[in-house]
Amino acid sequence: MNRKLTYIFSAAALVAIAGVAATALLFWLPGGHLREKLEVIDATSSVDGSGQYQNGTFYLEVQQGCYSIDAGASQSIAVSAVGKMKTFFEVDCAQPHHLEVIYTGDITPSKGSTATSDDVGAVCYAAYQQIYGKMPPTKLGETGSYYLAWFFPDPGSEFDKYPNRGVCAVTKPDATGKNYTLINGNVA
Repeated sequence: MNRKLTYIFSAAALVAIAGVAATALLFWLPGGHLREKLEVIDATSSVDGSGQYQNGTFYLEVQQGCYSIDAGASQSIAVSAVGKMKTFFEVDCAQPHHLEVIYTGDITPSKGSTATSDDVGAVCYAAYQQIYGKMPPTKLGETGSYYLAWFFPDPGSEFDKYPNRGVCAVTKPDATGKNYTLINGNVA
């Protein structure tokens, strides 16, 4: 049986395993029969120009544009899972995607030295209103509407590296609000 397995590694992981993985692309059964072929892919660059695994970017380093939360942008993604994902994949806005980043930058805290979710949200609401001329929906069920999501650094090392960084994105949840559905085409 011939089987192709694809493994995705970050550039740092590839450096660490390059000596072993680069020389171990074929595994042979006794007698010299090909068992399976391994393909090692750097997740930070394009595989074949199709955009399937294009430009994996840390979520606080994204720029304005369109991103998939999974490498293939092939299905809806649970909203609850998005906060655990730290890499977004840049895609052409004409292709299916989960998020369209409309603002990214430093957020001025309203109190103290640390921006809160409310501080980031206020900047994101203003960006949405500037682009669309109206406020985003706040109740679920408007499936034809684009909703607003925002991201900011977790406490600790993320905050140390990206203090008060905020990312605002347009999303399209399903009617339950539990999944981000695919957006087809540029919305901003």
